[in-house]
Amino acid sequence: MKNTDVVFDENLEFYISIDGVSKEVCIVLSDDLNSSEEGLTDIYKAQISSFINDYSRWYEGALIAINEWSQKEHDIASQDNNIQLLNIFILFDQGASELYGLEFGVDCDIEHGCGLKITTDDYQIIEIGNADIAFC
Repeated sequence: MKNTDVVFDENLEFYISIDGVSKEVCIVLSDDLNSSEEGLTDIYKAQISSFINDYSRWYEGALIAINEWSQKEHDIASQDNNIQLLNIFILFDQGASELYGLEFGVDCDIEHGCGLKITTDDYQIIEIGNADIAFC
């Protein structure tokens, strides 16, 4: 993905295909951010595209965390849990430390899904729970 591909529509969204993910993933700019009303800088767009391009570095860790969460919260072994990345939420303003929310569909909780917050500092997961974690 190139920086020029980071173009949000009037709903502050755009869709992309990511290798290994069967459905397109929605990228969402939180409307709570000042950035949702500003022109986006090339640096900001580069941060977003870099995170998406680094998919292989954070996706596996997210799956491990979701499997551990589903075992703890729903007592379902990881091999029984189908996991699908649905949305990536941009949760940081321009010039701030990067923070992303990832929303996953999971078989163990079809109604609520699973969400996590992740930073680009070694792709550390800082919070995990139901899907609303990803965008709150």
